[in-house]
Parts: sequence; C-alpha cells; structure tokens
Amino acid sequence: MNLTDNVLPHTLGRVCAHPCEDKCRHGHEGMGEPVSICWIKRSGADYKQSEINLQKADSTGKSVAIIGAGPAGLATAQDLSLWGHAVTIFEEMKKPGGMLRYGIPRFRLPEKLIGQEIDQIVNLGVTIKTGIRIGQDITVKNLTDQFDAVIVAAGCMVAQSLNTPNEEAEGVINGLDFMMEVNKGALDKVHGSVIIIGGGFTAMDCARTAWRLGADKVSVVYRRTRNELKVDDREIMETSIEGVEFHYLLSPKTIKINGDNRVEGIIFQRNTLTDPGPDGRRGVEPVEGKDSEVFFDADWIIPAVSQSADKTFIGAELTINDDSSTSVDKVFVTGDFASGPSNIISAIGAAHKTARAVDKLLMGLNRFETKVEKKEWPQIPFGSYKGWKTIEGNIFDLIPKLDNPSLPVSARGDQNVEVDKGYDKDQTYWQGQRCFLCNHNIQIDEKLCILCYNCVDVCPYNCIIMLREDNVRVNENGEQVAENRGYTYMVIDEKNCVRCGLCIDACPPPCITMEKMEVTTVFKE
Repeated sequence: MNLTDNVLPHTLGRVCAHPCEDKCRHGHEGMGEPVSICWIKRSGADYKQSEINLQKADSTGKSVAIIGAGPAGLATAQDLSLWGHAVTIFEEMKKPGGMLRYGIPRFRLPEKLIGQEIDQIVNLGVTIKTGIRIGQDITVKNLTDQFDAVIVAAGCMVAQSLNTPNEEAEGVINGLDFMMEVNKGALDKVHGSVIIIGGGFTAMDCARTAWRLGADKVSVVYRRTRNELKVDDREIMETSIEGVEFHYLLSPKTIKINGDNRVEGIIFQRNTLTDPGPDGRRGVEPVEGKDSEVFFDADWIIPAVSQSADKTFIGAELTINDDSSTSVDKVFVTGDFASGPSNIISAIGAAHKTARAVDKLLMGLNRFETKVEKKEWPQIPFGSYKGWKTIEGNIFDLIPKLDNPSLPVSARGDQNVEVDKGYDKDQTYWQGQRCFLCNHNIQIDEKLCILCYNCVDVCPYNCIIMLREDNVRVNENGEQVAENRGYTYMVIDEKNCVRCGLCIDACPPPCITMEKMEVTTVFKE
C-alpha cells in the first residue's frame, strides 16, 4: 500500500506535509499528540526487506503522454502503466523528478532516493524523455496526434513577482530559481546578509540552504504573524536553531541598490492584521505614520511568496472539468498545474483521480470498484494486544510521541547531508502502538448482553453509556416523542473510544466483538 498509493514512499516519508496527522484522533483536544504517520511510513520504506515488484495488467494497446516528470506526472505514469497502458513522460529538465529533484534541498531529500523511486516507475515500462520543451521541441497538438490521451502535469514553475522597484537588480533571485541553481550545482556559496520573503516551506528551504552556503546572517520576513506561517512548529524550530531570524508583519516596499545595480538593502512596510476573510485567513493592511517603514541591509534578497503554472504552451484556453478532462480533446490536467501550488501528497492524490478518468476514457468503462470489508479483529484476546493496563493508565497513553531523530546543528553544515535520520525499527514499532485503530469498531450483540455494566465500569474514557428509555425517546426540548417500551439503550461514543479492548475482556457472555472495517478500491482487469 505504501508504494501503490503513495507512489514515492521514501520521498513522502521525509517531505510530506502530512495532512493525515491533522485528522488523527490521538491529536484531538485532550487526547495527546497525533501518531507520527509520516515518519512511520518512512520507516516502512527504509526498512523494507526487498524491492517490491508491482503486478501489471495485460497491455491494452493504448498509449498516454504525460507532460512533466514531477510527483503528479510520476504518479499518473505508475497507475496507468500498472493498468496496461503504454506511458511516455516528456520532461523539460535534464533529469526527471521536477520539484523533488530541483526544488527540495538535499538535506531533506537525498538525490539517490529520488533516483531509486523513479527507477521503480521506469522498471514498470514507463519511458521518460528529458530535455524536451513542450511548445518548442514538440507541441501539445503533436502529442494528441500520436497518443490516445495527454496529461499535463507540469506543476507551478513560474515565481510570483513582488511588484517592487528594482526587483531585477543583481542579488535578487526568486526562491524556486535559488533552489534550482543550488541543486544543479551552479550556486554553492552566498555571502553577507540574506533576506528571504515568504512564510512557506520554500522560504524555509531557502533560509536553511543560505545558512549552509555561508551566509553571515539569514532572515525570514513574513507579512503576517507566526500563527499564519504555512509551516508547522517543528519546521520553525528547526529553522530557528540553525540561526535564522524571523520578522513578522512586514511587506516588501522598495529594494535599494547601489550604482552597480547591486542590492544593498530593502525597505519594508509595517502591517497590521485584518479580520479573517471568507477563506478564514487574516489579511494585512499597512500601518500609517512615521515609524511605518523599516530598512534591512541585504546582500541577497530571495522572494519565496508563491508560484503559478505556465499554460502558454497549451496553445488554447483551457476549461477544466471535474474529472480533470479539459475543453481540449484528449487532454487532461492534474496536480499543481490544475489546482495551483499545493503539496506533494495533494498532487499525488489528484494524479490518482486523473489516472482513473483517463483509464475510463481509454477503455470506455469504469474498471474500479470500491468495497467495504468487515473482519472480526483480532483473533487473540484483545486485551493482550492493545488493552494493556498499568496503574498509571493505558499503554498507548504512556508512549509519548517521539520526535524524528536529527543531527546536531554542529553537524549540519553540508548541504548534502540529510538532517533527519528517521526512527530505528524499535522506535517505529512503539510509535505505531500509539494508534487508536480508528478503523476498528465495537459491536455488541444485544441478544447476548445481560446488562451487567462491566463494560461501562472498565471503559477508561467513559465511552459506553447505559441510558434509560425515557432519556432517549425525547426531543431537544425534553419532550417525549415516542412511547416507552421498557428498553435500556447502550450508546458507544466512537469519537472518544480508543479501541483498548478492555470491554471485550470484561464481557462475561461474551457479546462484544471488535470488527475491522476496510475500504478498498479494486481494479477489475
């Protein structure tokens, strides 16, 4: 599953934005911190015992061209190749990988791992042609003539301008170009004071890279506050301990240059936050008065505010449909090219959906079926597996979330040395034991239940409640809405249940079981 669904498990185990952890019940209020899903998946990839060979379907005789060898392009290529289609990727850069290879620093994602994961996809029979610029070396029309479908997965590679005077001066380079130059080996030294403008991961990448390349001082300047930064607390901490300074509520106003058109500083406008807008984010408005501006000395200015897609090579206006198809016949779009800048896992998720839409077009039918499978779990007494009890509490409450082991700051000077080392096998096991098993559900056979209340007594989070019927058959105003029949109702609060299994162990009939629910999508060849 780690390989089939995530496509790039080594990569995502290191640089995924892990939105799944925001949904993890272990991180809900009063429940502790979320399970380290991202880092556990990294361990799954790093400690695999052998290479996994995914099984391909028979050839369909259909061919697909994909523009872009970044995360979305690689994910669609893997899916469509596994389903029997012949796939060719066209990539502008000299090597495939897109933002993975050229936009992410090596101290986060070693280049050898990028190569390994791309090789896994190439070994499925995918052809990757590099150094080809669409619209110049070949057109989209050429591709639609040669292939049964074309997927544009070219990402967002156009940096957003600051719209400030002197932005073209020497010493100003946008964040994406800065990282690309570093990763290509064309830039290996910076000097003096470096100002990074922005609040996302690209800004942090540039700041931490500038520190490694020899900058005397590195500052991240953001127009909102720390609370609005688009990175998590750990990233802010890791960036800070490497000596990077943060300055908030400042927007760039004017870049100052010397007589040689070289940057010497930048003037920022002080901001204040407005009330949240329709998107929930707070806007900014300038502060008025004599202290409304502040000057920073700078030898380098690196804007890392946003990016957009270059759609000029399409040669036509695109209307994008819900299934990723477009107003141009046989042309689909996916990933950041379709949605705007997001993150790697979102691009891969979009790619899976696009691949299914393309397969449906090529085959004339939907070859996928979603199934819900129910299994009684586990076969051994549940308490010996998850419901270990101590005087202090349940074992999964006693295991703290472990941070990703990392190098000390003194050992981080080399841009190519990975900082986060990952869990060892034992750490991975115990971090996995923190999972509340949310896809397991308590089932009670009311025909066997003797209303002994043992389950209510042992439940550590008071999730099982016995209610008299007159407390159930009422509306929100307490008015009876149905006739009482002498029943007692048992209510299970699934939100707070941690699947400890103590109720199963305490049930004398026994009438309580734990069922594992799995939702799977099955490919029908």
